[in-house]
Amino acid sequence: MTIGSMSFRDRDLLETANGWADSAVDFATATVLSTWGSAPRDVGSFMIINRSGEFYGSVSGGCVENAVVVAAQHSIETKCSSLIEFGVSDEDVIGIGLACGGQIQILIEPSTSDQGHWVPQAFTRMEKRERSTLIRTFNLSGKNINSVAYASWLPVGDPGLGTITGFDKSGGAFLQTFSAHKRVVIIGGVHIAQALVESLNSLDFETIIVDPRTLWANPERFPNTKVINAWPEDALSEIGIDKDTAIVALTHDPKFDDKAISISLRSNAFYVGALGGSKSAAARRERLIAEGLTSAELDKLRTPIGLSIGAKGPAEIAVSVVAQLIQISRGEK
Repeated sequence: MTIGSMSFRDRDLLETANGWADSAVDFATATVLSTWGSAPRDVGSFMIINRSGEFYGSVSGGCVENAVVVAAQHSIETKCSSLIEFGVSDEDVIGIGLACGGQIQILIEPSTSDQGHWVPQAFTRMEKRERSTLIRTFNLSGKNINSVAYASWLPVGDPGLGTITGFDKSGGAFLQTFSAHKRVVIIGGVHIAQALVESLNSLDFETIIVDPRTLWANPERFPNTKVINAWPEDALSEIGIDKDTAIVALTHDPKFDDKAISISLRSNAFYVGALGGSKSAAARRERLIAEGLTSAELDKLRTPIGLSIGAKGPAEIAVSVVAQLIQISRGEK
């Protein structure tokens, strides 16, 4: 058994599993169908396991992964899906290690089954930044699953579905929603941007650096991040701002920040923030009003950027910005 990254990002897991599929490596997914009590992972969380036992992701935060890997390898061999449960009995807690006292139900689905697997389609849709829902229906015989039928991929927002992940009202089908992950477009490859990228890359955010200055924005300074050496207006047009995009302006330079802010405030970005104190914010507001932005549009700008925690220095400012991004992305104001 090989323990890979415990990254919980759907895209990372789908990309790895899709790579296995392209390379004809047999694998299985293990998805949390239901939970009870103090279960550490949400319904819809999943991990991927290949035939050799290498796995990525988590369904319990480390409590039952060893048993899940064994079950997944068995499913790969038998080419059959299966349902496994871990409960709160003393035997389970001691033998499996579900010390949190919860209960979880997990669906194992091998790529070797006759039905194929949903991973390639899910990865393709996520790469296109499509938000969609997969519906599974089960033919159960005890804990053995005779077949798993995959319904059509339905767009999030379908009147009959909403954005649910879990069993439908009838309990006859399991719905799993895959959303485009949040991304943060950072204007300016400055020191704060380096600290911010480091923090965001450890979370469920994609990061993109935009700065025409190659001295500041280059792969050496941002090795694990997409870098676009272009003016913000050109880069944002290339990227395409959607409702899962945040814009963070960090240069303190109007010729870079102002255009990016102006474009972003008129988009459906879920967050637009800019570095700067009260004086620079007031001057910026005057400039942007003169360019035609309304007060209502400018009121959406988060400035000074980040939560008010008395942050000093790039690392602390990055923490405050990350905290604010998480807060806003969870729907809190």
